[in-house]
Amino acid sequence: MKRSLVLSLSLALGVAALAPSLASAEKPRIAVLEFKSKADNTWWYNNGAAAAQDVFVTELVKSGKFRVIEREQLAALLREKNLSISGDVDPSTAVRAGRLLGVDYLLTGALTEYGSSTNEVSGGWRFQAKKKNFSAAMNARLIHTETGEIVWADEGSAEEGSFKLKVHGVGGGVDDNKMFDKVLKPIIQELAASLKAADI
Repeated sequence: MKRSLVLSLSLALGVAALAPSLASAEKPRIAVLEFKSKADNTWWYNNGAAAAQDVFVTELVKSGKFRVIEREQLAALLREKNLSISGDVDPSTAVRAGRLLGVDYLLTGALTEYGSSTNEVSGGWRFQAKKKNFSAAMNARLIHTETGEIVWADEGSAEEGSFKLKVHGVGGGVDDNKMFDKVLKPIIQELAASLKAADI
């Protein structure tokens, strides 16, 4: 009886220990490609597409829904297989890349807006007012590498602003250039949450 109880407990512990690895093995494997930059206003922030890829990888890992290929590992695999893919991927390329990379899905998309605009009003030495707007927009698509079919797609946009005012040379305000976290990152988090909730 005692021996049987010990054996049952050992078996239960063994199954519990294996559960996480079994769950991990069932998760689909995904590669996040570098996003294509289609924005006209990226002159002062040219690394937006690469930064978007990094944040998407992090958010998908945090979601726990996928096994995500790390960006450097993906770049090495692409070089090894002599592949160059980003942005718009046609179905045949997706199927071929999926086979070569050993992934179930490719996540791709585009940065369609990313940059800033400034409006200034000046009353000579009496006052100066400056408003800076930063806007970002992007779309993302998930491609099944067995069929080349787009199984999920979504898009998002956001805008933030800062304002500075000086009267007779006195005053100020915030001229915030760290807008990636304030504008683009929340869009990616929203898209990642949408993908996590998708029935795929």
